[in-house]
Amino acid sequence: MRRRELIMGLTGMTIANLSTPLAMAKPLEAASSLKLTRYLDYDHKDMKAAIAEACSGATTDREKAIGIFNFVRDRVRFGWDGRFYDMRASEVLKSGIGYCNTKSTLFCAMLRGAGIPARQHFVDISARILDGLLDPRTPYVDHSFVEVDLDGRTYSVDAYIVDRGLFDAARTRLLSEGRSLGYGVHRDGTCEWDGATDAFSQYVRTGSDPAPSTRDYGVYADVEDFYRRGSRWNRLNIALRLGIPLYIPGPNARAQALRS
Repeated sequence: MRRRELIMGLTGMTIANLSTPLAMAKPLEAASSLKLTRYLDYDHKDMKAAIAEACSGATTDREKAIGIFNFVRDRVRFGWDGRFYDMRASEVLKSGIGYCNTKSTLFCAMLRGAGIPARQHFVDISARILDGLLDPRTPYVDHSFVEVDLDGRTYSVDAYIVDRGLFDAARTRLLSEGRSLGYGVHRDGTCEWDGATDAFSQYVRTGSDPAPSTRDYGVYADVEDFYRRGSRWNRLNIALRLGIPLYIPGPNARAQALRS
């Protein structure tokens, strides 16, 4: 298996996708915001325990949501598991490592398990967000954030994706280099959320240098539903399922070195 195929499988297109325009799949019309799915398995015993821990002492939905946010951000460090996006929330929790699509799976599932309506919203984002960690050799990669319903309003959040240790080190490095994207973060992003605003560490769409994006796919039931419908930058195949575990130690080691 060629190294180029492995790289493109990890965070970009497969070779066959390079010259094939992406078809815009029709987003799910009305995803239930509290529904249990195969990937959003908040009924798993480990998930129940994690939700109870994250929400301990909380008396309002906003406090519960913030507790879950902090749990997902720092208990699951930013990086890649060999299964890539094909992980249930309980598996992400057990792995202790995840990137945008798997950490959004966990965040969304924990919110739903706590009775807070939440949905996974899929877009694409410039692959430059990963500069310094890996080179996907593609212009864009699939990305997801979570829409959270609190007190009659909806907030869009992806600030839980990058753990605080990596976020602080990555942002410092970007500022010193005069760049806006890289090491898994946006220079103008945040790793904090107060439960009353939108908050992004990667999909920053405001300011003088928003993260480039070309496609807003909309809301899907879960990551499995998203990859089942239409063309995507990242869809797994058999070769990539075998090759990704061999490739990811390098990017994960670079992320850990930056934290240190």
